[in-house]
Amino acid sequence: MKYREIWKVYSKVFDLTTLNVLEELKEDKFILEDLSIVSEGKEAVVCRSGDKAIKIYKIMNISYKRQIKYLEADPRIRSFPKTQVGVIYTWVKKEFKNLRKMFKSLISVPAPYVYKKNVLVMEFIGDEEPAPLLHEVIDKLEDKEKVFFDIVEEYRKIYHKARLVHGDFSEYNLLYYKGKIYVIDVSQSIPNYSPAASEYLEKDIENLLFIGNRLGVKLDKLELKRMLNIL
Repeated sequence: MKYREIWKVYSKVFDLTTLNVLEELKEDKFILEDLSIVSEGKEAVVCRSGDKAIKIYKIMNISYKRQIKYLEADPRIRSFPKTQVGVIYTWVKKEFKNLRKMFKSLISVPAPYVYKKNVLVMEFIGDEEPAPLLHEVIDKLEDKEKVFFDIVEEYRKIYHKARLVHGDFSEYNLLYYKGKIYVIDVSQSIPNYSPAASEYLEKDIENLLFIGNRLGVKLDKLELKRMLNIL
């Protein structure tokens, strides 16, 4: 898609900087097919281009105070521009690096390809339609116990192999596709040795217990921590 065509189709959704980035990614062969919008939230728009998902963080008209909190909690990030653009660019870089670290640790996440400014390119999970969130299919699953233990195993690998704490682990940040769980939305994840890691971990454990209850697996916090080997 030529630049003028991108502008014509997407000018109501993306700002000029984003459109320039998309055109550059197309020139670099990271975008090979026309974009179609898959989902849109307050902070980002997710598009599809063939076998790739293009996550585009909005720069205009959003609050970035939440991102600053998570960035300041990450000891890997020593400093970053506190401007709106600077925060978003640092946020995207952080998400890409977290995804790459998890992917290299054999955690089930979309494969990360490249990031540029406010745009992240990764593997598209799904067929004609995107894979559903666990939240959307949790009541229809057949082997619910197996799914739960698969989820626990993914988190165990996040903590011990990637040495990260997800920070927002829930049924809304898990995809379910062809019997397999995929972990998504890892921008807020921080190293498990961070001062704030214990707080984030407790939140994730509470969410894991909630997921377990929904899947018919009732555990207490101590039992789950033993399964995760984080006592």
